[in-house]
Amino acid sequence: MGSWLMLLVVLSFVFAILAFAAVLYYFLAQAFHSKDALVVDTPEEALERKI
Repeated sequence: MGSWLMLLVVLSFVFAILAFAAVLYYFLAQAFHSKDALVVDTPEEALERKI
């Protein structure tokens, strides 16, 4: 019974870590749009762009 309980605890920790990583990835993907990374500016456009 003890080894089954340890396995259950380890699996719950793994699930919690993966769930936290998925939530973090979701919010970071919403915050940083990948479409902006594909835009290549000329030096003049880069100077005019507001950060």
